[in-house]
Amino acid sequence: MKRLIPVMLFCALSAACSSPSIEWKEGPVGEDGRAAHCFVVNDVPAGSRVWFQELFDNHQITDVPIEEIKHYQGNSFYFDVPEGAGRSFTIAYSGRPLPRHSWAPEGFVLQRKGRADKVIPVTYSFIDRPFTEPDAKWFEASYQCKPWDIVPAVKLVGEAAGLKKRPAGWYRLAFDSEGKAYVEADDEDGAFYAKVTLGKIPEGMKATIIEDWPDLQLRGFMLDVARSFRSKEEVFKVLDIMASYKLNLLHFHLGDDESWSLEIPRIPELAAFGGHHELPDRDLKETRGLMPQADGRIGVDTYYSEEDYKDILKYAWERRIAVVPEFDVPGHSRASIRAMEARERLTGDSSLLLQDPSDGSRYWSAQNFTDNVLDPDCPGVYEFYGIVFDEVARMHSEAGVPLLAIHVGGDEVPDGAWTGRDRIEMKDKLTRGILAIARERGIKLAGWQEIVQGIKPETLEELKPQLLFVNAWNTQGDDVEVVYQLANAGIPVLLSNVENAYVDLAYSDDPCDLGLTWGGYVDERKSFALQPWNIYASVRWSGVDTPRDVRGAGAGKTQLLNPEFIVGAEALLWGENLRSLDDATFQMLPKAVGIWERAWNAAPEWPDDEAFAADFNRFYTILTQKEMPAWDTKSYRYKKR
Repeated sequence: MKRLIPVMLFCALSAACSSPSIEWKEGPVGEDGRAAHCFVVNDVPAGSRVWFQELFDNHQITDVPIEEIKHYQGNSFYFDVPEGAGRSFTIAYSGRPLPRHSWAPEGFVLQRKGRADKVIPVTYSFIDRPFTEPDAKWFEASYQCKPWDIVPAVKLVGEAAGLKKRPAGWYRLAFDSEGKAYVEADDEDGAFYAKVTLGKIPEGMKATIIEDWPDLQLRGFMLDVARSFRSKEEVFKVLDIMASYKLNLLHFHLGDDESWSLEIPRIPELAAFGGHHELPDRDLKETRGLMPQADGRIGVDTYYSEEDYKDILKYAWERRIAVVPEFDVPGHSRASIRAMEARERLTGDSSLLLQDPSDGSRYWSAQNFTDNVLDPDCPGVYEFYGIVFDEVARMHSEAGVPLLAIHVGGDEVPDGAWTGRDRIEMKDKLTRGILAIARERGIKLAGWQEIVQGIKPETLEELKPQLLFVNAWNTQGDDVEVVYQLANAGIPVLLSNVENAYVDLAYSDDPCDLGLTWGGYVDERKSFALQPWNIYASVRWSGVDTPRDVRGAGAGKTQLLNPEFIVGAEALLWGENLRSLDDATFQMLPKAVGIWERAWNAAPEWPDDEAFAADFNRFYTILTQKEMPAWDTKSYRYKKR
């Protein structure tokens, strides 16, 4: 009991209030490495249930009137309030030390029998603690900007490139002695990029030629709206940001465990249930919609109507941005699985079920789900995705916008799925089924790197011609090799290195910053450091023994033999820790801009770390003097040093 005394003092009962409320208090870390946190619960009636969301933690009750805090699925937890708990009581528990404020429990909802669910307001008490300030020398912004210094940097000023073949997106700006600009371009992309450049160059340029083109074919941004939904108008703002950096790919993450975010008219239950959020009933069954997302909102829809999606497609294409929608399979499929079960209950039709109800597989996914993997032996899987592909293709056609590919995920199938069946056979069967659907419709595929791993060699050879790109993301440590291994095997690689490109990761260990940390920290230095042709030097801070020059990599290091299969790079923004567009732009700006610079200019001249530091100083100065004032005029929230 002596160990609990400071906990109970720290978690002193608050005065009763007139309506339900909760205060969460961060507690000190004990010798066992666990923290003594607590909830102060006010005016929550006995017999009710309280739900909340939290990045997974094992709550070990220490001294409270409730028996336990129970895990449901994903980040959802709940506890039941017993008789005699009192109008105000404290739940003291041992939990994970809080790495940053945005990881605290949130989304509290009161559930009462016979009464409407109610959101419970919550306040927080955090402990002040020191954090590591970034080295100021990296953010000096001491470079002397020239008029043509913009982001991404233009290739040539005052001279002609003498290209034998002009790449897609090439343009030339010629300014006469009076300052009038003349534009030359071979395609609509180049004409648009010339317009973007003109908008960033100050008036007064005279007798100057600028020639410019992108190095990488695909320059993108992945926006996760399945976990943190953004309205159509908010997506428009994201597209505006993308267009200002000459991107041409929106990787639109629409389907995951937490939500299915696109209306499919031929399967109305898919969005009506899989994109609608309500609490499970008292028997823990989701009967009216999926459980809430991390913000805990109930009674809300998190999907785009068919017309919304077409509007997004057209808005993007006007800015020379193609949309590649993603629906993750076979893992990360809980929203579609639950929606098709709801469809069967409503219609009696089991033809689109995505799991076998008798499957006894037991697993725990990376995001703490136990029921999110499709069953490749279910014929409904292929009927379902045939309809999805048809409907998505129709929407693109009616919007007059090309469908470059459909991204089908393929990542993070947990151990234990498909119990009693051969894992390679199951994955191979699913891959062949999806491949057949795509080929029959003339639709290219994209996926995470796992889509080409763990399948039979003959299946891989059939898959390769159908691929637009594969996201090489799991590149930590020696796994950075996978980038060149895939490219050398003739697989088109979209660089998505977690250490450089996952902009949802926190900038630093500042507890007030947003973001996760499983892949380390990513700031604008690390995004800018990505080097497509020298992938080992891209992780110069990782501690891995990596050579500076891939072409002299030496024994044990994969050299890039097929550079044409490095088709692009993208910044990725997962939504677990985002609650608003402001949160999204904070994580995007400025760190994502480093990736976009490297996608346009893929071959920086950095013979050593000093050269990198000087070039980063140039880049960061331009951001500070030119880009950040533009962000201010648009009221974008961004990371300021």
